[in-house]
Amino acid sequence: MRASFSLPVPVATGIAPPDLTDSTLLDADPDAQMSLGTVAVDSRSDVTYATVELPDGARRELKLDVLRPAGDDRLPLVVYLPGGAFLRCTKAMAFEARRHVAESGFVVASVEYRVAPDGATFYDSVRDVRAALAYLRSHADDFGIDPRAVALWGESAGGHLAALTAVTDGLPEFSDALETAPQGQVRAVIDAYGSSELSAIADDFDEAARVYYQREATHFSAYLGRPGAPFPEIPDAVRAADPATHATASAPPFLFLHGSEDMLVSPSQTQHVHRALRAAGADSTRYVLKGANHGDVAFLGGPSTGLPWTSATTMGVITEFLHRRLDATGR
Repeated sequence: MRASFSLPVPVATGIAPPDLTDSTLLDADPDAQMSLGTVAVDSRSDVTYATVELPDGARRELKLDVLRPAGDDRLPLVVYLPGGAFLRCTKAMAFEARRHVAESGFVVASVEYRVAPDGATFYDSVRDVRAALAYLRSHADDFGIDPRAVALWGESAGGHLAALTAVTDGLPEFSDALETAPQGQVRAVIDAYGSSELSAIADDFDEAARVYYQREATHFSAYLGRPGAPFPEIPDAVRAADPATHATASAPPFLFLHGSEDMLVSPSQTQHVHRALRAAGADSTRYVLKGANHGDVAFLGGPSTGLPWTSATTMGVITEFLHRRLDATGR
């Protein structure tokens, strides 16, 4: 599903060449697309995994959709976290890509999480992902999940959240008091064009974009718990929400992907976390997708922008990583 909203922040008009010193350039043919429909897939939609109270006292049900190959086998779980700039979270997004991953031999659950218009901060979003993981593990029999083999896969804001959830495992400020999911349950993480250090989100862009983010308070500030404050005024909040801050050698293996022509999130954002993980002694791999923008940004006027991301090459990197990290886990 394509995004259908415009962002309340500037889009870059220029971008610096990507730094490939610790990353691999991936040249994907957009005309060679991923396969679909080769395997029968079962689906379940609108499964409520938690009910949360919002700041105004309203209660909201958080839901997820599940795709899996038809059959009775226990399969590894991939939890997909949609993007939406922390302004919205639409679990119907990336249906074709999710189906392709499911057809490759995984249970794929697309998960809603709270965002800024809900009055949420990044702490709330991480807690929602942990609640979804706990729910899916406790209902492993219902969905045919192997609870020993779990991955997080996020795009854009969802990539940020996937990375942050994985590296904050066990930290009390990111967990609910009643959380029952065991630590170390996430065995692999895919972060596709996610942000990280939000104050540097425009570092690769033209001067106008960089200046805007330094001078203006955006919705990102509200998501950091400091509405109305420009980034230079809230360094502690920026640091707390940055996955690189929490990188340790015990982090699960990571796969990062970013477009060389991403005009919404600087490519150096994923490199920032990639380098922190490597410096800490964790396993991390990063690809820069040649000529690709920020996923499927058709709402900016490019109807074919999503094709590099759903190419056979790019999706092959994703499924190969998942099979390598999950197929033998605990078996």
